[in-house]
Amino acid sequence: MNSLKDKILIVGGYGAVGSIVSKILTEKYPKKVIIAGRNKDKANDLINKSNIEALPIKIDLESNYFDEINFEEVHTAICCIEYLKNDNFIHSCIKNQVNYTELATSYEAYLRLTNYNDEVEKSGICLVPGVGLMPGLSGVFVQNAISRLNKINSVQSFVLLGLGENHGLDAIRWMMEYANKTYTLKTEHGEELVSSFTNPRKEQLLNEKHSRKFYRFNFGDQHIIANSVKVNFAETRLAFDSSFVTWLMAVMKKINLLTKLSKIKPQTLKKWLTKFSFGSENFGIQTHCYGENMAQIIYLAEGIKEAKATGIIAAYTVSNLYQTNNKIGVKRLEEIIQFEEFVKHLKENQINIKIKEV
Repeated sequence: MNSLKDKILIVGGYGAVGSIVSKILTEKYPKKVIIAGRNKDKANDLINKSNIEALPIKIDLESNYFDEINFEEVHTAICCIEYLKNDNFIHSCIKNQVNYTELATSYEAYLRLTNYNDEVEKSGICLVPGVGLMPGLSGVFVQNAISRLNKINSVQSFVLLGLGENHGLDAIRWMMEYANKTYTLKTEHGEELVSSFTNPRKEQLLNEKHSRKFYRFNFGDQHIIANSVKVNFAETRLAFDSSFVTWLMAVMKKINLLTKLSKIKPQTLKKWLTKFSFGSENFGIQTHCYGENMAQIIYLAEGIKEAKATGIIAAYTVSNLYQTNNKIGVKRLEEIIQFEEFVKHLKENQINIKIKEV
């Protein structure tokens, strides 16, 4: 890659998660970061209020051209927007030999990037599909479990989200869209058509003294693991730290109220959420990896503020791509990091990792 490429481009770098990524990377690489988005004033506000050294620019990802960006100087780009209406920006990154990663968490977004593997390899760059807590951590845990158990037969993950956190519009939009999803899943009974907020399962997280009910949810990681690791089945379930709200969502799903709720504007939902305090800012992700002869390894990641943790992991991914040039092709997070170094970095940033062998 051209040695003159020394800039990091953060698209949506002033949003809820994007601002965290921007602050971390500008502190580590001052004057090397470009914060981009539709609203240049918001990028400027972040730079001034946070007293960081970065260049603000205005770009529209729905455009066919990005004349504001000098791709000749960009080494690595990250898109902190959950949903892209087209892949024009990705095409520009591939064409101009710019490493790329994004926060999009759906399985559809993952598949979209894997389709570009041949073009990415020819360009000599690396593309990393959605990075953050999910997908992200569960894949890292599974990869480590394989190194310990040699073979993994099945994976079950449980995601606990705190409702006390001030979530961004993208996160609310994504949650409401996927809360009402029906999807095909590789379960212990074979491939099944299932729905979010159904089929609860009780599970106790390693850092808690009581169990909770976790419901099916269409997280992308379960599909990625099922196809990349070739396990018998992979399932991921969700609960909120308020048992009442978790139960209420399941009830609304059963009586078809979630369909109506999902049509409400994210801005309106955000206003409702800010008026009430439902729970804490804590989150937890617990992944059970099952091997031969009933062997099991349980991994737990827990911390405060899911958006901050997502930003920390995303920034770590960008830094990894920025510092190395030997990763080529479409790679998952677990394929570009070293487990021990990654866990150490998380712990240094108050994301605690617990591992239990059963």
